[in-house]
Amino acid sequence: MDLDALNLDLEARSARERLAWAVETYGDRLLFTSSFGPGSGVLLHLWSEVADRLPVYFIDTGFLFEQTLAYRETLTAKLGLRVEVLEPALEKGRFLERYGLTLYRDDPDRCCAINKVEPLQAALPGKEAWVSGLRRDQSKSRSETPIVLATDGPLKVHPLADWNARDVYRYLELHHVPEHPLFEQGYVSVGCAPCTRAVMPGEDERSGRWAGSEKTECGLHTFLKAK
Repeated sequence: MDLDALNLDLEARSARERLAWAVETYGDRLLFTSSFGPGSGVLLHLWSEVADRLPVYFIDTGFLFEQTLAYRETLTAKLGLRVEVLEPALEKGRFLERYGLTLYRDDPDRCCAINKVEPLQAALPGKEAWVSGLRRDQSKSRSETPIVLATDGPLKVHPLADWNARDVYRYLELHHVPEHPLFEQGYVSVGCAPCTRAVMPGEDERSGRWAGSEKTECGLHTFLKAK
């Protein structure tokens, strides 16, 4: 596969066309994950139209906001989604018994590895491509995100890579897709409750994640190495 040529071609296409290409190319070998966070409604809406027979994988860490779980139920019903829930091997109570209350602060990489990365890895066997909603405008660490990226695992596909926040919310409004309940409170990126805060004016979209630390990614999009 000539990735440079493919990226050049897909850059000229719409997000819907990119997603349709991935579905047509990989079918059941395509993994689609969603956090059901702010802005997630765009890709979920597109997925419901071009891949209605394929599941959406959702990682429930046990530490999510109640509003995120409610939003998942709202969009699942509205869009007719088939959601597969992935969970850590250690449920919340046992995790807290083993690691205590502050692992998310003392060793956030380990916390994310246990509660996010390991559950996702269970869904990877047999998958040749993976769709996610990364966008270049979300943070400096994502500013070079290509439409497709070869890794030492599945090919990563980012249909919304060149979208910005205005594109996202215009789409949600146009298609009458509800937004995450916490968005209006300043939460423009939402992860686990203990390590997520509202974003302050002038900050980038992901500044409310692991605020006060150098961590910028949970590991889901970094544990696979780019080729």
